[in-house]
Amino acid sequence: MTTTLNTEAASADQVLLDESAEIASAVIDMVKQFSGIKSRVLTGPEADHSPMFLLVKLAHHGPRRASDLAELVCADPSTVSRQVASLVKAGLLERRADPDDGRASILVPTELGRARIAEYGQRRAATMQPVVADWSPQDRIDLLRLVRKYTEGIEKHREEIISILLEHHRKDAN
Repeated sequence: MTTTLNTEAASADQVLLDESAEIASAVIDMVKQFSGIKSRVLTGPEADHSPMFLLVKLAHHGPRRASDLAELVCADPSTVSRQVASLVKAGLLERRADPDDGRASILVPTELGRARIAEYGQRRAATMQPVVADWSPQDRIDLLRLVRKYTEGIEKHREEIISILLEHHRKDAN
């Protein structure tokens, strides 16, 4: 009986692993599709949406220090610092004294920054609309629910994912 249970558990683990591989492939295909489209349309400085991504994150999660923003988006602090500087220079972000520590500053979207976020949101909606236009309302709701669940899962298991990737990276390097 124990052998049967172990075999069933191993079989279930393999099914989960196989399904996880298929999901990973589908997600990678999706990302490559969007990246391919973006690279055909955008060139030069406009091709980098990273600063806008930071601006959107700040608007969604509220004002925070640049170091906290870097941690939130899993990015190198020096990269975030450069992107923040470009957003401040463009008038999309402003630095304010941190109410908890006057020596530090927090980043806050400006009125112009909030307007750009709204424009960016409209553009994103317009690019998604042809993809889902012929889907049923329930399919669109299901996709949104599952994508949110997926992203929440990534956030919940972030350190475990990083650990697994680092382990494989070290193995590949040897």
